[in-house]
Amino acid sequence: MKDPYAVLGVDRNADKDVIRAKYDELHALYSEQRFKSGEEGNEGARKLQELEEAWVLVSANLERADGASSFGGDYGQIDSLIRDGKYNEAQDILDSISERKGEWHYMQAIVFYKREWLTEAKTQLEMALQDDPNNAKYRSSLDKLKMSMAGGAQPQQQAPAMNNQGNYNGNAGGDNAPPQADNMANCLSSCCCAYCLTDCLCSAMRCC
Repeated sequence: MKDPYAVLGVDRNADKDVIRAKYDELHALYSEQRFKSGEEGNEGARKLQELEEAWVLVSANLERADGASSFGGDYGQIDSLIRDGKYNEAQDILDSISERKGEWHYMQAIVFYKREWLTEAKTQLEMALQDDPNNAKYRSSLDKLKMSMAGGAQPQQQAPAMNNQGNYNGNAGGDNAPPQADNMANCLSSCCCAYCLTDCLCSAMRCC
C-alpha cells in the first residue's frame, strides 16, 4: 500500500486539522467522481477506497498523538489485556469507566467479538459511530463485521445481560477466545488502525 500521508497529499507532521480538512476535501471529490460514467467513475471509486484505507491508518496515528487513542490510559491497559486473552480483566476495567463514549464502545465491541457475541459487538460499534460519525476506524470495523456476519459467520454464543450498575461482567466463556475469533481480531489495530483495534477487526471486523 502507498504511504497513507502521500495518498492524502499531506506531510506526516502536518497539523491534525490540516490533515482532516484534506481528507474531507478528497472524500467529497472522489465521492462525486465515482458516479461519473466510464473510466472516470471507476477511477473515482478506486481513489475513494484508497483514501479510506489511508485515513484509517492516519486517523489512528492522530489518536495516538493526541493521547486519546485506544492505546492510551485505561484503554491502553484494556488493549494489552485483550491481546493477552484476559477478557474478564478487560471487562472489569471497561465496567469501571463511567464516561462511555466512542472508544469505550469500540473496545467493548472487541471484547464481545472475542467471545463470539457478534450481535452485541455490532451494537457497540453502532453506538461508537453514533458518538463519532466520522470515525473511519469505527465505520470500517462495523462494515467488516457486517460482512462477516452476512457471510455465514459461526453460530453465536449468548451474551450476558447488563447488571443494574450498567456493567456486563462477562464471565461466560472464560478468558479464552474461541479459536475462530482470532481472524477478526487481527486488524482493529493495525489495519483499520495501525492496529483497525487490538488485533484488527480489519480482516474480519477489527482497523483495523
